[in-house]
Amino acid sequence: MSSSKDRRTGLYRLFDKKGRLLYVGIGYDPKVRWARHAALTRWWKDVSEKQVEWFPTRPEAERAERDAIRDETPIYNKKDSAVPYQGSTIKRGLKLPRRIPVADDVWAIYEIVCAESGVTPEEDMTRFIKQRLRRDRAEKRRFAAELRQRAGTI
Repeated sequence: MSSSKDRRTGLYRLFDKKGRLLYVGIGYDPKVRWARHAALTRWWKDVSEKQVEWFPTRPEAERAERDAIRDETPIYNKKDSAVPYQGSTIKRGLKLPRRIPVADDVWAIYEIVCAESGVTPEEDMTRFIKQRLRRDRAEKRRFAAELRQRAGTI
C-alpha cells in the first residue's frame, strides 16, 4: 500500500478582486481545505479567484508551498512567511482551533469521509465531543442516583 505522501497534492493560491495573493496552501482535495477556510477565517469573504497547481506527491507540494509563501508573500499566511500576518484570521467569536496530532494519511481519509457526508471535520468532531459529554453526564447522574439509593437502604 502506498503512503499518503505519495498522493497527488494540490498547491492552491487564493486571490482577492484586486489580484492580491491572500493565501497559499496545499491539500489532497483543495475544495475540502477551502470549506475549512470558509468556516474559520475572516478573510474568506474576500476570495474571488482560486488557482490550483498539482504535484505528484505531498513532499513536492510542501516544497512548492514553502517557496511560494517565501517568494510571493501572501497576506494571510503565517507559517514559512518572511512577513507573517500579525492580525487575527479567525472569525470573531471563534477561538483558535485546537491542535490534535493525527497522522496525515488518517486525516486525509477523514476529510474525504466528512466531505462526502456534507460536514466539515470540525463539525463532525464537535458533534462527537458533544455526544461524548452527554453520555458522560448521563453516566454521572446514574451513578449519583445509585449512591443515593444505596444510602437510603443502609
